[in-house]
Amino acid sequence: MKTPTTVNEIAVVLPAYNEEKDLPVLLDNLHTKLQKLPYQYTIVVVDDGSKDRTAEIAREAAKTMPVKLVQHVVNKGLGEAIQTGLREGWLVGDVVITMDADNSHDPMYVQDMVKIIEAGDADIVIASRFQKGSVVQGVPYFRQFLSLGCFAMMKILLPYKNVRDYSTGFRAYRSVALGRLIQNSGEKLIQESSFACMLELLLRFRWLGARAVEIPYTLRYDLKVGVSKMNITRTIKRYFNVISRYWALDQLPQKQEESLSDLRQQYRARA
Repeated sequence: MKTPTTVNEIAVVLPAYNEEKDLPVLLDNLHTKLQKLPYQYTIVVVDDGSKDRTAEIAREAAKTMPVKLVQHVVNKGLGEAIQTGLREGWLVGDVVITMDADNSHDPMYVQDMVKIIEAGDADIVIASRFQKGSVVQGVPYFRQFLSLGCFAMMKILLPYKNVRDYSTGFRAYRSVALGRLIQNSGEKLIQESSFACMLELLLRFRWLGARAVEIPYTLRYDLKVGVSKMNITRTIKRYFNVISRYWALDQLPQKQEESLSDLRQQYRARA
């Protein structure tokens, strides 16, 4: 069923940990491209206990563009940073976009992602490395192998209609669907703090019955200057842990959709 969505404002969430080398370029690129779109926008930078100038860079950027800085006093992991950012972004945006803060995701795709949600064709739009026309530049072979392995494993064990890329961080979420997930999740949207959090988040939306589509894009890992924070062995172990928890989980019963304003009002009443 189509769910046409009026989009007046979008929120872009950037979970960041020691990204002083890549964040300035990404923020400038976001500002340049987002201000040309027919939406108001807020960039939510979640500084996850960085020990470098990440927070300072976000504060400086806020003087010239709509940046909101949210800080974790200590490093809590990507999963916690994503949850913080999604909740903050959901309170202001009709659509919430998550991107990696390492400058490997190009904001040029944001408008196409939002348009799909506006048309009512999806609750989640995924910028996928595994669609025809996608290009991957500069990603180490072991990282590519991990992503392909995740896709193959999920296709067999927990398939999600129209989804191939289960681990990417470049996604757009319809805020009504995100609000329903928040409504049914208690304090934590997901349990994972590791890089496997993106897989778990997608499986949470699968449990919710959310509709997903993918678009092709070019991943520019070659533009990343900072070092990777991913521990491959730990991530693989956490993938299996996530799958074991969602293997036999029944889909949440569907009900009439509530408005975004009602969902936000209920959330604030509980806070």
